[in-house]
Amino acid sequence: MLIDPDGPWAGFARDTVEDWLALLARSQPAAGRDTEAVRAHRTLVLAVLRGALLDLLATGDSARATAALHLQLDLLE
Repeated sequence: MLIDPDGPWAGFARDTVEDWLALLARSQPAAGRDTEAVRAHRTLVLAVLRGALLDLLATGDSARATAALHLQLDLLE
């Protein structure tokens, strides 16, 4: 866990992940949306988005982070 499970922010990290995964799910076709493979795909997309955001915040290199996201989007098609 990232934080004290009984603290004021308890559940925040998990809720944030669930919110993102729900948003990404709405962009996928309803048929098969709840399969293990499709859930894993959403998790991969979220991991790439979060990784690129951390990279951007750490380096300020928006061109490189954006290029990486575009590359991932191309690979998803």
